[in-house]
Amino acid sequence: MLPTNDGADRGQLLVIIGLLLGLAFVALALVLNAAIFTENFATREVTDSERSTAYTSGMEAAIEGAYDRTNDNATRKAVHATATFDESLRTWVDSQADAAAERGAVFEADWTTHDGWRLRQDADGSFAPDDDADATDWTVADDAHNVSAFELSVTRDDLYEGADTAAFHVYVSDGTTDWELYIHQSGSDIVVSQGDPATASEQCARTTARAVVDLRNHTFDGTNCDALEIPGTIEGPVEIGYGNVQSSAGDERVVGTYTLVVNGTGAIETNGSNYPERFNVAGKVPPTATAIVYAVEYDTHYERDDIVYDREGRYAPREEAR
Repeated sequence: MLPTNDGADRGQLLVIIGLLLGLAFVALALVLNAAIFTENFATREVTDSERSTAYTSGMEAAIEGAYDRTNDNATRKAVHATATFDESLRTWVDSQADAAAERGAVFEADWTTHDGWRLRQDADGSFAPDDDADATDWTVADDAHNVSAFELSVTRDDLYEGADTAAFHVYVSDGTTDWELYIHQSGSDIVVSQGDPATASEQCARTTARAVVDLRNHTFDGTNCDALEIPGTIEGPVEIGYGNVQSSAGDERVVGTYTLVVNGTGAIETNGSNYPERFNVAGKVPPTATAIVYAVEYDTHYERDDIVYDREGRYAPREEAR
């Protein structure tokens, strides 16, 4: 029997409803897929960003490790300090670049190494240079771009006794401005004077058998002392020297130890083989000169798809001052 008109209408309605439901499910599926894609893309962006930060942040830790290994190595030539540091850091950078390439990313790094010298007398003795035991005045460092440590430990009984310019002194000069610090004995005191001890307005005294003079931190026997402040008018590379380390007759006017750390490959005299001229090499009888890495400037680059991260920095563990 043929269907009546009412049945046909109901059938058509069901077909239309079915089509609408189908379209709704298709639309819902598209929306869900888009949401999943967006979430996955966003997650990938976050992951890539975190990786880029990790790569570039790891650079400073790698520099620190290479820096410590180099400077603990008793290196005798500046060129060897550079080579040791660069080889160590290059190994790390290459491994990171390979790891990034496996993820379809690019990691690159460049750096500039600033070499210097650690000058040290670590056993009590005369402050004369290694190559001239009879010297009275001499240049310890020249063309030093920065100084990060300068400390002297002196014994009172070996100091010159008298408030005049015959006493041992340290001098610093930039070629235009000169600065002098005299250290002498006065009874049971050790006295430091900025300029001529007889007329100095800045002077400090300590009643002690031995005292540490820290020119970098401006302390005398652990206490702040204005006489140790080098004026800000001294700028640029400087010359640092000792005067009156002994009399012309050979009488000591200072005995003790010292440490001076300077920035600059050419900050000390070297011979034709690039070994220190006025100091013994590291590991020998003091005074010694050890080549070090003073500071490192670097930049890193990480790139993957639309993620690009560049970073520049400077690694200098010691606060620097001219």
